[in-house]
Amino acid sequence: MQNQELLTCRETCTAFGGIDPSTLYRGIAANRYPKPIKVGPGSSRWLKAEVEACLKAMTDARSTTNVAQGE
Repeated sequence: MQNQELLTCRETCTAFGGIDPSTLYRGIAANRYPKPIKVGPGSSRWLKAEVEACLKAMTDARSTTNVAQGE
């Protein structure tokens, strides 16, 4: 089984550069950030692998945009 390390909301916000939790949840609604896993009533966690994959996709998209703009 692959690593299933979970991150708290605070850890997830920190991973995305220190964003506010409300920004995280707006981004989830807009499909910008990965959805959390409900681990209990009022308790959500994010898969670290999904957070890392999302960050990689963001940086890859930025790199592609920069190349397309001739930077």
